[in-house]
Amino acid sequence: MFRPAILIILCATVLDIRAEINPQSTIVLANENVPDGILVAKALMRKRGIPEKNLVTLPMPTDEEISWQQFSDDILNPLRRELLQAHFIEGHINSERDARGRIDFIPTGEPKLTWLISVYGVPLKIRPSEIRKSTSTSYGDKARINDNELELIGSVNYGDQSSVDSELALVALVNLDANGARKNPWFGQDTKLDDEDIGIVRTARIDGPSASDALRAMMGAWRAETQGLRGRSYVDLGGPYADGNEWFERVAGLTQGLGFPTDKEITGRLFNEHARSDAPAFYLGWYSQIPNGRFALPRTKLAPGAIALHLHSFSATSLRRSSIDWAPWLIRQGAGFTSGNVYEPYLGFTMRPDLLVKGLVMNMSAGEAAWYATPVVSWQGTILGDPFYQPFGHEVNNQLNDYLTKPDELGVYAILRASQLMQQKDPEKALEILKTSMQKTPSIVLAYAIAKLQFEQGTAFKWEIDGIPGLESLDDGLVWEIAQFLAKSGRKEASQKILRTLLLRPECQDDPELKKVLGI
Repeated sequence: MFRPAILIILCATVLDIRAEINPQSTIVLANENVPDGILVAKALMRKRGIPEKNLVTLPMPTDEEISWQQFSDDILNPLRRELLQAHFIEGHINSERDARGRIDFIPTGEPKLTWLISVYGVPLKIRPSEIRKSTSTSYGDKARINDNELELIGSVNYGDQSSVDSELALVALVNLDANGARKNPWFGQDTKLDDEDIGIVRTARIDGPSASDALRAMMGAWRAETQGLRGRSYVDLGGPYADGNEWFERVAGLTQGLGFPTDKEITGRLFNEHARSDAPAFYLGWYSQIPNGRFALPRTKLAPGAIALHLHSFSATSLRRSSIDWAPWLIRQGAGFTSGNVYEPYLGFTMRPDLLVKGLVMNMSAGEAAWYATPVVSWQGTILGDPFYQPFGHEVNNQLNDYLTKPDELGVYAILRASQLMQQKDPEKALEILKTSMQKTPSIVLAYAIAKLQFEQGTAFKWEIDGIPGLESLDDGLVWEIAQFLAKSGRKEASQKILRTLLLRPECQDDPELKKVLGI
């Protein structure tokens, strides 16, 4: 009886414009002076079938921040030579250099290079030079985003500080003025573009606080690609600008529509330290410079392959300082895909979180979705993660099959997603999915979902969790939420009982709020 009750068509509606991965036209760039980065590169290449000859190693500086002269001498100029020799780009190199040290390059054909992936050890950002345009018009005042149309106002003093990856996107083009940004042709484009008619090369980066952090996060994405992204969604609103809050509101609607149970923090604060945070498949929020709140706790681990983004002007000023910058912190906690800004980007030119998730809904790879969501190139953003990662390659029906045959610690979240998708059509059947699953594999997470749904529907519910395994390892934020729910529904004794289990955990023993609630 279990199988017919749960194996139903539960696919979210998506527009499938998924592009084929082309390993042959992908270059991986590594620093010859950082052996661990070369190991990261080779792991990616083995997984994606990228030919060994497509690995370019150059002797680069080991600092994250470099000058324009270093970028030109140690990265751009030698990389162009390598790509020309291998016929990934077509053109001529002249001996003359510009003020930033870039050798003149005249392209004579469209690039045959579709992706350029940097790895751990490749410098991250280019510091500003003294070369400036003459006018001092404010960049922030002149940047406007209007739906899918990006207007760039010329002749303004943008500055030439930049992300290395964002500059490398122009490797196949003639040297352009480095001040300011260039429109990204993929931004907001719902139909597939012909890469050969663009000239810009899409870039991404596999990086993090350490090579092992980068590898672990990438391997989590590969696991999610095989088993499907599973978990819940957490969206932090309440940032300082209305436009940004609208983006994150749309994110919450998108993840909810995909069937992921979605929690929102709508105040000006981040999720507090007692908030629920189990199995974050999505964490998207803003606007805190230093990681804090619930998702800055070491015990709050992200689900394998999690799409995680904290929007802030300086979220990736370094990828080594996980205690200071959000991007490296999220990678350390397991983010399969994230992004960050190396210098001030201005809000209108940051990656759009709503378009990132929308791109994934359209079955783009994570890298395609990131470029779909990024307004400009030659600017401050860096895209972090395997760009070929497909979080929805293993559909929810297949996840349910997996739950039947080989349940694991995340299998229950496939059930929650299936129930939520069904609730939009048939609330009674949504409850049946949860109950049937509970009979097969008792779970406190399922017990709470059943009780909560029955309470919302105005029906009586039982709360019998004695003997159900997992309470001792349950997310402590979820324990708090369950206790609050039980108290609200008139079960104060059960609420106190479940809260007392937190006293056995070292991280909770000195919690003043816990002691206050328990009267200790």
